[in-house]
Amino acid sequence: MPNPDPVEARQAKRRKRRGKPGTLEDARALLWRALQRAAELLEEDDPALTLKAVHAVSQGASSYAKLVEVGELEARIAALEIAQEGPGPRVGRGAA
Repeated sequence: MPNPDPVEARQAKRRKRRGKPGTLEDARALLWRALQRAAELLEEDDPALTLKAVHAVSQGASSYAKLVEVGELEARIAALEIAQEGPGPRVGRGAA
């Protein structure tokens, strides 16, 4: 018997396969492991593989730096939001 709604079945299968989105920390840890593996490949005798590893390390290091920067900015924003929730709403100088 054919599926009466194959589009819905495919979408449900895709949603199930995707799972929950990861966190910034998950991405950082995964990228760090990839950088370590690429760094190991820098010692290989094959020049083509070494060149690919150099490229992977340079690209990965750039992405890793951005992830760390975003993490630090998120922490700073969270600290500012907590400080803003202090002893009540603040009124600017010109407010009545």
